[in-house]
Amino acid sequence: MKPLSSAKLISSYTVVKVPVTQLRPSENINPGRASTLTKMIAESGRWTEPILVEHRHLVVMDGHHRHFCAKALSLSYIPCILLSYDDPNLDVTYWSDPAPVAVDQIIQAGLSGNLMSFKTTRHRLKITLPSCSIELDDLR
Repeated sequence: MKPLSSAKLISSYTVVKVPVTQLRPSENINPGRASTLTKMIAESGRWTEPILVEHRHLVVMDGHHRHFCAKALSLSYIPCILLSYDDPNLDVTYWSDPAPVAVDQIIQAGLSGNLMSFKTTRHRLKITLPSCSIELDDLR
């Protein structure tokens, strides 16, 4: 992973470029939404929001649609923030139920490729994370 020189730090969170091929999604996406988002990113020519990724297994926590966009735009890298599920600022629940999620189910879905349904889990942070503004050509 390569730290981005233009990354802004908030606490110990840093935006890094991770190879798209190393990321493991854990949930399905809404294809229509993903297509619309891909067009928006392509038209802007810039990547402005890093995705959240579990740091040990590189399982996508939040940003499945943007992960799809990176592949659709033939990007080699995607801006990410690597997090631990033990992070005290992270709250993980089900979209349909405020109960905590069994994190091992998310990791297993990412490792096995047996993806959970669209919008199964909700990852929220109690703090503002760094943003980015990177030319798409710099991610190819």
